[in-house]
Amino acid sequence: METEFSLDLPDLTVKCILTLPEGRVSRIVIGVHGIGGSSRDPIQNALAEEMSLFDSAVFRFDLPGHGQSPTDELTLAGCTASLTAVAREARRRFPEVEDLCIFASGFGAYVTLVSIDQLLALPGRLKLVVQTPSVRMDLTILAMCGLTAETLWTMDSFTLRSPRPLKISYRFFEELVDHFAVNTYPVPMLILHGEEDSFIRMADVRVLRDKNEQSKLVIIPGTSHRFLESGAWDMVVDLTRDWFEFEQVLLSDWE
Repeated sequence: METEFSLDLPDLTVKCILTLPEGRVSRIVIGVHGIGGSSRDPIQNALAEEMSLFDSAVFRFDLPGHGQSPTDELTLAGCTASLTAVAREARRRFPEVEDLCIFASGFGAYVTLVSIDQLLALPGRLKLVVQTPSVRMDLTILAMCGLTAETLWTMDSFTLRSPRPLKISYRFFEELVDHFAVNTYPVPMLILHGEEDSFIRMADVRVLRDKNEQSKLVIIPGTSHRFLESGAWDMVVDLTRDWFEFEQVLLSDWE
């Protein structure tokens, strides 16, 4: 069963989707989309469908400036506030559920890692799957826009063409420069990365893995940043389900 709802915060409204299983709820799953994406991305839809079959209440939402969000201003503060508000709402609706599981892609993974202290302050146990985590989101933005920091500064803003035109301001870029996501996080974390990702450096992803004893890294062969290659999303969904269900990777070639 799928329903839509909104969360009204002081400075923005968060558009959300909740997918419920037919029976009991044994875990909460929150999906966080990447830059230029939305809560209706194919991987978000597939994850909601799969995890609801495994007794999960799946929450999805649109980051500011994305999807059905009523605001056009993209800020890191607005994104972290949106994620923590959704997590609090999920906990309010299902206070008896122990596991809070987050699947986050690209920029969504960055937002999740930057928000980790607020998420850990909530009751229960936190688990993460971060797919193509943009741990140096400032560098990822410049690569996606094809700009240097100096050029973006002189322009003040740049519009990233996506399903919804997304304004990347220099102010937003400065927020990213001030928040690196390569750190130590005391949570079980599965890191999924494309072997052919041209936006996120493999070295940064491996540093993230090395700093976190509870993490595992799976490099998906032959896949690019957006995981559009045949079978890539099916593998992501399977790996995510196994991590949230068993906290292990049922593959032989993970690092």
